[in-house]
Amino acid sequence: MLKPVQAENLGQLAFERLEHLILTGEVEPGDKLSEADLARQLGISRGPLREAIGRLEGLGLVTRKANQRPRVTALSKEQLIELFVFREAVEGMAARYAAMNARPAELKRLRKLLESHGEDPDLRRGVGYFQGSGNTDFHLQIAQASRNSRLHDYLAGPIYSILRLYRRRLSEVPGRAGEALSEHIGILEAIEAGNADLAESRMRAHIGASRQNVHDFMQDPD
Repeated sequence: MLKPVQAENLGQLAFERLEHLILTGEVEPGDKLSEADLARQLGISRGPLREAIGRLEGLGLVTRKANQRPRVTALSKEQLIELFVFREAVEGMAARYAAMNARPAELKRLRKLLESHGEDPDLRRGVGYFQGSGNTDFHLQIAQASRNSRLHDYLAGPIYSILRLYRRRLSEVPGRAGEALSEHIGILEAIEAGNADLAESRMRAHIGASRQNVHDFMQDPD
C-alpha cells in the first residue's frame, strides 16, 4: 500500500511515488491508473495527482486516450525491438567515445558504481537488476563520459524513462541479471583500456542480448 503524502509539494512527491511504482514494476505496463484510488491512498486531492500524472505522461511513462483512464505505457514487441535497434547504435557510439574521452575520475566512479551494483540483493538472488537514475545509471554515466552532449542529451531525454521501465522488466528474465552485470564489467574494461572498437562492440552486443530477450520472452500487451 502507498503511504500518505505529508508535505507541501504534493505534486512533486506524488510524481516521485508514482514514478517509483511504475519503474519498479509494482504497476505494470498497460495497467490503468485510477485517480480516485491513488488520491485516496496518497491522502491528497486530485489536483496534485493530476499534475503528477501529467508529468509522467510527458516522460512517456503514461498514455492517455479520450474518455479513458490514463494507463502505464505499454509498447508492442515490434515497437520495443525498434527502440532497442536504435539504442544499440546510439549507445554503442557513446561507449566508443567514452573509451576515447573518459576522464580518470569518471572511470573510477564507473568502477565503484558496478561494484555497488554487484552488492544489490535482488541481483545477487538473480531476480532483477534495477539501476537507479542519473549518477547510479551505468548507461547514462557512459554517455556523460563520452563528452558528446548530443549523445548524452538524447539518451537522458525522451526515451530515458521508457527504457528504464523495460530494462528493469528484461533484467527479470532468468539468468539475465548476472549476465548483464558481467557485460557491464566487460564494457567498462574496454573503456578503461581506451579500446574504442571493443567498447562499442561490447555495448552493441550487450544491448543486442536484451533485444533478443524481447523477441524470445516478451508478449504484446492486450
